[in-house]
Amino acid sequence: MFLGTLWLALMCYTPFSWGQTNGEVLTGDQAVYRDGKVNTPLTDEIHLGALFHTQGIGVTMRRGFYRNAFSVRSFGADLSFFRHPKEIKTSNPVYENGRPYIYGKQNTLQVLRLWFGGHSLKTEKLRKDAVRFSTAWKAGFSIGLMKPVYLEIGYPDIPYDYVATERYNPQEHYSDNIYGQAPWSNGLDELSLTPGVHASYALEFEYGNERFIPKSLTAGVAADAFLTAPEIFADRFEQNNRLFVTLFATIEFGRNWTR
Repeated sequence: MFLGTLWLALMCYTPFSWGQTNGEVLTGDQAVYRDGKVNTPLTDEIHLGALFHTQGIGVTMRRGFYRNAFSVRSFGADLSFFRHPKEIKTSNPVYENGRPYIYGKQNTLQVLRLWFGGHSLKTEKLRKDAVRFSTAWKAGFSIGLMKPVYLEIGYPDIPYDYVATERYNPQEHYSDNIYGQAPWSNGLDELSLTPGVHASYALEFEYGNERFIPKSLTAGVAADAFLTAPEIFADRFEQNNRLFVTLFATIEFGRNWTR
């Protein structure tokens, strides 16, 4: 009886568990992931993903370095397209073939963020199909890329004799002579820059079943502040702001490894 009691106690406190395949003995972590490499500490990661926010969409990437099992330091970049909250598409009421345009919009705004940040693990995955929870922060520079809007302008008056592609000028172009939006590629050689800063805070949920191929969903709040207000709309139409505060979510796929 004494030996039976001792054996039972050892089975309760031993760090090993019996595997269900080929009678092998697995650690607790190995029983969860079954990759035989769980005890190897991670050192590096890279993530790519899609960015969705309350004023547009974009893409994101980050490169991370594990400080320990619970902390990651990373740097990365986001490229995001921003819409002004007052943007409303309209079209030429006479010429239905004209592409919809936004009356009064002078420039499109794309924001390139270059940032440094970190992740702090709060809850580890206790089984393979569980979710790991972390908090994340970013801080860095924002570069506003302003691209002028080009429109197709009809001449002389309705009915037009011909249509010309011109950079939008609020002093010359009105709803009665705008045929429609010109292709987006017009104006790429006339980009102007507006410098600023960026900061964000988010919650990350990592749900990948493979330890070395993580998948994550992140949701948070971000702020971009510029030295001068990006001139999205002509001044006579809408007010342009220096500060953009947005709610955002990202869907990311990545790769972890050990050097």
